[in-house]
Amino acid sequence: MQSVSQVYKQSMKQILRNRSYMKVTIGVINQEAQRTAKVPAPDRYTYFSNLLKPFDNYTVDYLYATAEQNYSAVDGSMLFLPRSPDNVVFNSGIVTADLLGSIEISFSTTYDIKGLTIEFGKTYPVEFMIESDYNTVHVTGNSSGHFVTEEIFPQATFIRITPQSMVNGQGRFRIHQITMGLGIYFDNKKIISSSLKDSVSPISEDMPAIDFNFTIDNQDKVFDIDNEKSSINFLETGQECIVEYGYDIEDNFTEWVPGAKLYLKNWSANDKQMKCTAVDRFEYMQGSYYKGNYYPEGISLYDLAIDVLTDAAVDPREYWLDGYLKTVIVNNPLPVATHKEALQIIANAGRCILSQDRAANIYLKSSFIPDMTATANDEAYYSKVGNILTADTKAAYADAQNKVTTVQGNQFFLPRTESGTNYLNTGYVSEVVADASGLFSINPVITIRLEAAFKCFSFTVVFGGNAPREFIIHTYLENTAVEVVTVTDIEKETVISREFAEFDRMDLEFTLAPAHNRIMVDYVEFGEVTDYILERSLDLSKIPNGNKLEKVKELQVIRTMYNQSGELKELVKELIQVSDIENEFIVNFSNASYGYSCTLEGAGAGQNAEIVESGAYYAKVIINGFIEETEINLIITGYEYAITSARVTQPLNSTGTIETWGNPLVSSLAHARDIGEWIGAYMKADREYDINYRGDPRIDANDILFLDNDYNNDMQIRVSEHTLSFNGTLSGAIKARRFINVDNT
Repeated sequence: MQSVSQVYKQSMKQILRNRSYMKVTIGVINQEAQRTAKVPAPDRYTYFSNLLKPFDNYTVDYLYATAEQNYSAVDGSMLFLPRSPDNVVFNSGIVTADLLGSIEISFSTTYDIKGLTIEFGKTYPVEFMIESDYNTVHVTGNSSGHFVTEEIFPQATFIRITPQSMVNGQGRFRIHQITMGLGIYFDNKKIISSSLKDSVSPISEDMPAIDFNFTIDNQDKVFDIDNEKSSINFLETGQECIVEYGYDIEDNFTEWVPGAKLYLKNWSANDKQMKCTAVDRFEYMQGSYYKGNYYPEGISLYDLAIDVLTDAAVDPREYWLDGYLKTVIVNNPLPVATHKEALQIIANAGRCILSQDRAANIYLKSSFIPDMTATANDEAYYSKVGNILTADTKAAYADAQNKVTTVQGNQFFLPRTESGTNYLNTGYVSEVVADASGLFSINPVITIRLEAAFKCFSFTVVFGGNAPREFIIHTYLENTAVEVVTVTDIEKETVISREFAEFDRMDLEFTLAPAHNRIMVDYVEFGEVTDYILERSLDLSKIPNGNKLEKVKELQVIRTMYNQSGELKELVKELIQVSDIENEFIVNFSNASYGYSCTLEGAGAGQNAEIVESGAYYAKVIINGFIEETEINLIITGYEYAITSARVTQPLNSTGTIETWGNPLVSSLAHARDIGEWIGAYMKADREYDINYRGDPRIDANDILFLDNDYNNDMQIRVSEHTLSFNGTLSGAIKARRFINVDNT
């Protein structure tokens, strides 16, 4: 669910809503030109230039101070230049060696390019010239480091930009980023209607998908395919399509919520309308992953996912993997599959959701309530900090704290010895005691670690003894600080009602207590995983349609074990054409195998084959000794793994069907049990709902919501499909399943 302001949340709950808005931007970029662009003659540029990153959407974060007119600053914003090119680590973009030098970009073939988008940085050209094969553009009066032109550069093999004057006078010419194209923009005035459908399987049973359809008013015939200069003739499959939603909140301020970053799939136009369809990035991840391997020592799902993403050429800036996946170790090979299917298998094996966020980044995020552990930096010998995660009643010992010990019979005397004694069921008790001012010599800190990232909307602390006067909540995600919250309004049972961003560690640092008191904590509880309520009288368009699913009696999770076999086989015999140029081949196997060797049938002297790389389903072979093109049989022998299976049963109900679940990566008993509990919790929630409501851009597929219900207070549902429609106003439809919060899943 997207984060929004509290004012937005309150305003969307009004009986009469304010006005909604929508924006769609399509990046009309010649993607092949962008991909093949390069800067020739690198000696014409400074040694601290980067001639690649300006074409690949990298930003310039730091500038190097250089001897140019009105350029270098002494405010700490610039860095000194390294003496050697080998020590240049920061991206400076393209920087000419000469003052007012020109920058030339060449392409591998001719391209038609409509528009350029250039980031010049703080020292931009005021007057400059853009040249290509068949067009020359003179620009005067430029007043910004961000420059966009809609000029068309037909059949271009190069683009050369030459400055005549710079804003700082005698300066080097720089390009931080350049895009071969521009963005076309639509808003409420042009958008007739749209529909954005987002679907995710809560157990990664199916691939996630986002489908976006929108219709544009074309009565002015701006998008006419017979007009050679019209932007519609420069649209390409896969161009970026960015969707945003706006809503008027108080004081006529519009709060914008990102909708999605998608990729253009198809489009058409007539004299009245233009219709476009865009899809998620998984739609285009159709390449095959065949490098699955058997790992005797095991590999983490985290490393396996990186291998798949690297093979798919996904930019490391464009994916996020849950650190929890580092703890899940598997041995089995991934089967041959598309890259997106391989990621789906990994997600399911890691009890994760595979999805695309609203910036088109790939996410593998854990989808279960994580196990937690509690430790402390300071603890009395009879304290049991681990017990604060359980809600049972805690015992209290009498000790010399100010206004804590009573004679009401509800406290116990401490044993005379520390070691060898079984103490009662206590919570956390600090060893350190506050001084007369309530301060500590060392602040007591309780650390709660979660096995996976988690998000919640409230946090409760139940104190024993006297409650402290102040404590600070620190949250972290993968050892990076996330939030710091200071709490001073403290009672015996303190509830902190706020939206905590995702974290996998929480520190409770106690900074102030009543004089001469210890810190005593009996229980902590993370609250609801959502604060979103679909109210029947306010949000729903009509009564939800419910569907009772068939009960599942038990779930059987299949374990797959790989064992070595003793039978040497001819795995492949393939006729290939080989020469001194075509001498590298990848051979695929239908079954998981190992122990390869290769030969050439009828090879002459000096002619041989060698395997240089292999996995369970492939071998990469180099052929040596052939000059002229020759046909010859390549034979690969090896051993096929002996594969066995077993089933682990997860009981769910006393009656119902028996379902099986297989994931090729699951082999160990413990892993199968984890998967069984996770999927079993999903299957046990056997009610589905179709809901029509007023529409809200905040909601994502896989969100958990409260649904107003006559028979079940605080009923939670998990969204599997969310459709948001816009035709000047918003409306929405949800497909969801009952959500049961099962402990220890």
